[in-house]
Amino acid sequence: MNQEFSFKTAVCTEYERLLIVCQKALENWRSRREEISASCMSGKETAYELLRLQADYAKAHSRVEKHEEGCELCRFVSKIGGRNNAAISNFALDKRRSA
Repeated sequence: MNQEFSFKTAVCTEYERLLIVCQKALENWRSRREEISASCMSGKETAYELLRLQADYAKAHSRVEKHEEGCELCRFVSKIGGRNNAAISNFALDKRRSA
């Protein structure tokens, strides 16, 4: 599964980059979980691998949220657009999950 992720944000390229990294981490975790489930793999190494992938996703998601809170440009665009960036990023990620 070699997909190219693309999110078009209003202005902030760093936010867009972080969102793409977050999406890739989520996809890596999800696809590996599916592989493990389909092959009925188990054991400590498998569990540790899934925990690492989950942690990678959690860190990436946290970076997106922290950027949203700390980026003056993102806050400004959100304010003038009446948008909630956290809701938008969650929507984008949920949309990719269901695709």
